[in-house]
Amino acid sequence: MNERKIIDRKFLADLAKEVGLNASHLEALGESRQWEIVVGGDMLEQLVEIQHRFERLAVMGDDEYRGFYIEVPRPEPEEWGDAEELIASGEYDSQKVFLADWLAFNPMETRWFHVASSRYGDSRSIRVTDRKRTRFIITNRSKCADIEPDDAWCRENLTHLFDYLQRMIDVIVANPDGFNDYVAHNLPYQQRTGRIAQREFNRIVPNSKIEVEDRETVIKALEDSVRGHSSPLLETMTIRRYCTYYRIANEMYEDYHRKRGFSGRIYTDPQDVPEELRDVAYYKRKKFVDVVEMYDIDSPEDFMRFATDHYGELGLSRLNIFASNDRQQGWKIVVSNSYSANAGLAIEVATALYKAGAPLLIYDAEKLLRILFEEDYVRLVPDSYHNYMGYQEEGTVYELPWEYECTDDANSVLTKEHYQEIVSIAEWQPEERIVLH
Repeated sequence: MNERKIIDRKFLADLAKEVGLNASHLEALGESRQWEIVVGGDMLEQLVEIQHRFERLAVMGDDEYRGFYIEVPRPEPEEWGDAEELIASGEYDSQKVFLADWLAFNPMETRWFHVASSRYGDSRSIRVTDRKRTRFIITNRSKCADIEPDDAWCRENLTHLFDYLQRMIDVIVANPDGFNDYVAHNLPYQQRTGRIAQREFNRIVPNSKIEVEDRETVIKALEDSVRGHSSPLLETMTIRRYCTYYRIANEMYEDYHRKRGFSGRIYTDPQDVPEELRDVAYYKRKKFVDVVEMYDIDSPEDFMRFATDHYGELGLSRLNIFASNDRQQGWKIVVSNSYSANAGLAIEVATALYKAGAPLLIYDAEKLLRILFEEDYVRLVPDSYHNYMGYQEEGTVYELPWEYECTDDANSVLTKEHYQEIVSIAEWQPEERIVLH
């Protein structure tokens, strides 16, 4: 297929239908264990052949990486299931109920995926993602050394996909500029990366704004950390002393979540525990570590043995409170936040420690100040799950809901009007462009 075609949605949908491919086939391929589909025999030969065809495109990265987006149609109702048979079996009451379920599972007319080919030595792979997560990887060598080729369960779907990719590469080679332009103008915003000024974003989505109870103290705590100012550092650090700071931080952590509707039991000190051991008992209750039995809680040497990975993590938040030793000056308490979603929480925890007089260092204090003053940007990302603050220049991220999810209903995350306003004023990164080899 070397004829130059006008690339539009109908053309790409028809191309997929010619080889019998729809989004449900890609979903089915994604059901493999560990996302990997290890191929051998004739399926490996097809993988090799498709990768040879990818070589008509210029290399785009390491390991002979080449990739492009595909847009495939959703299954038609008759492809999704046999309505008459399902009604007869009692699974559905009527054709209307069946169609409602089909639409609920397939709300978008088309789905976009990214297909990437890579080679390293004898290892070959084609990775299919939706920019939110990896759907599956077709490979001849598993990352798990004991896995043998096992493609019998998916041969038909793989054949559909390989046939489709062969035709797509022909289309791209015939009209690379047309393909690049189509992707640039039609790729869903949910699968792009962009950014929007935080002040604008907070205006559109007010509940995203970080509100603090004691703004004046919060600002002072962050500014002091930026300037390197702190209460006098400590000459030594012990488990007993550390547990006091941990308790201050964790109580603020739990209070922060309770105020946002999360339930949780409020801890009360056992009456049979001496006051000087209550913070240590609190740590044991929260971290399930009996430090009194395991260590000398007043020994600086034992603190070094105690201070291992995640000893100061609050819940499972990747918000850590740990002690750090500057040999020239002494010990300080460090607030280290990983997830961008916890920026507001990190600010409140740090402020509680600051008010308690802890010798404090707040990581990313300058970035947290910009967020608080609404001088930062919000990065719009395909996947915000476990996004680390250090991944990008922007301090916070936001994952756009799908446009069909945006309604004027009170339970909707975003209204259609607000969705359109965000995507229209955001700055979007250009998508990778295909160049021929």
